Amino acid sequence: MGIQRVPGARGASFSKAVAVSGAGRTVYVSGHLASGGSLAEQTNGCFDQIDAALRAVGGSLAHVVRITAFLTSLDEYAQYARVRGERFGTNLPASAAVQVAGLLQGALIEIDAVAFIPD
Repeated sequence: MGIQRVPGARGASFSKAVAVSGAGRTVYVSGHLASGGSLAEQTNGCFDQIDAALRAVGGSLAHVVRITAFLTSLDEYAQYARVRGERFGTNLPASAAVQVAGLLQGALIEIDAVAFIPD
């Protein structure tokens, strides 16, 4: 019961797959963005907002099972991946990254999430 994570390759900051089972709630978190600063700073800002949204419903980043990141450039993807690994530790979500032409407020990144909070 709960959340089972299949690790990515050695050193990866994401899981290959995440399975959820048992009683609980699935939470869909809207895309969050943070403007100003480096990609790493904006990524931290996005994860702060996602964490706050999840805490409002009794969860945290530890419950995130999937994230999608929308980046305006993949040139600094390594910054995003580093922050993702730091923020999730051993609770790495399944993850996808997509390059987009632009984001609201001139942001460099927008991240949405799906979480599972076991009962």
